[in-house]
Amino acid sequence: MSDRLANLPAPLEAEGVWKNVFSYHPMDVELARAEGVHLFDTKGNRYIDASGGPMAVNLGHNDPRMRAAVEAQMRDFAYVHPVLANRPRAALCNAIAEVAPEGLNATYLVSGGSEAVETAVKIARQYWVGAGKPEKHKVIACYESYHGMTLGTMALSGNAATMRPFDPMLQKWPHVRQYSDHLKPAHLDRDEWAVECARDLERLIHCEGAHSVAAFIVTPHGCGSEYGVVAPARYWEEVRRICDEYEVLLIADEVVTGFGRTGEWFGMQHFGVAPDIMTMAKGISSCFLPLGAVTVSDAINEVFRAGTPFIHGFTNGGNALSCAAGLQVIDIIKEDGLIAHCREMGERLFAQKERLLAHPTVADARGWGLFMVLEMVESKASREYFAPEKQAEQLFQSLALKNGLVFYSTLYGARRRPLFRRGLPLWVSPPLTISASEIDELVDRLDRTLGEWERMLGVAGV
Repeated sequence: MSDRLANLPAPLEAEGVWKNVFSYHPMDVELARAEGVHLFDTKGNRYIDASGGPMAVNLGHNDPRMRAAVEAQMRDFAYVHPVLANRPRAALCNAIAEVAPEGLNATYLVSGGSEAVETAVKIARQYWVGAGKPEKHKVIACYESYHGMTLGTMALSGNAATMRPFDPMLQKWPHVRQYSDHLKPAHLDRDEWAVECARDLERLIHCEGAHSVAAFIVTPHGCGSEYGVVAPARYWEEVRRICDEYEVLLIADEVVTGFGRTGEWFGMQHFGVAPDIMTMAKGISSCFLPLGAVTVSDAINEVFRAGTPFIHGFTNGGNALSCAAGLQVIDIIKEDGLIAHCREMGERLFAQKERLLAHPTVADARGWGLFMVLEMVESKASREYFAPEKQAEQLFQSLALKNGLVFYSTLYGARRRPLFRRGLPLWVSPPLTISASEIDELVDRLDRTLGEWERMLGVAGV
């Protein structure tokens, strides 16, 4: 494999100017500037930002309106002392209420997705204390889920490989299987299977004791082996019924799916089911500045309005510059019609999925809006990814860069210890501003990359 990689971009060596950067391992391509859906390196090469960073860059890069909004706020003030009122904070919370699912109006601002999930869990816990049911403290999550990188959010996540080094330090939360088309029995249709999957939650609540369960946290899309799987609305209707019946708060983790990524402002709006608490980050500021948020239902907020104190806080929660960025993102999404544009471009992207599925290494292409996930495998028959010693993920990233594509990847294939025989996800989630011709160019370059990758790895059927 080393010969195959000889003339391709490789992971950055921790030397020279990079020697004092702890645990820094990007590919050896240095960004010089970005514009629209394109990235340009220091050698003048142009790349399509095929994954929108980590599914986070919803607007085009370097939008002058974003610069103007942040610069205008900078001229007034950048940081607000906690004892003083912060008008940009109020303005952003009001703007979020206008686009959030009906009944979710009050928002707590933080700096990112992990902080948002941590905040949501604390809100759920303190809500039940304030509501006179302090025994409700457990939070249920899904196996293979991902909710953040703090110790608290890692404990919620159902990824054994990343949790293992920290296992003695983590709270042991209960987990339940997520919806899976891959595991659906042939004799059931998707709606019947959706109800069966949802009722696993009901059985777990019964076994844990409903009196002890505070919340169920889940993403509107699948995670892990099921990344990008969109369950039928019937699944969410049944989950909502179960949560209501057993007095369990439903937390929707919309960090990835929020702010237009799926063709709606938020993923849960596709299903007509409103959560009690909703987390968001990434697209809320399109990564122009660090920003995250948690929005709660009026019913949840009422307990805190009645006097229950919320014991929480971050130094940069509600940072004025970040609030200015978040406000401008919402304005641009509205002004440019990016929700409708996402639906239109998403249709164009998914219209070409059969071309990608024709590759022997692409077992599935799923998702919604401008959020497509390819399940990459060595063989569709085995549904497994390549052995670590083949360095397949590094090779793919190198070839993609050669072909002018930048994909999000943790380069974790060599370290992954899967519980199931499944592939690795590849995220196709470009900025929502992408044009029809740029969609076609992205797919052309991806098709070429897959073909070269398969030939270099000696995949059968190529």
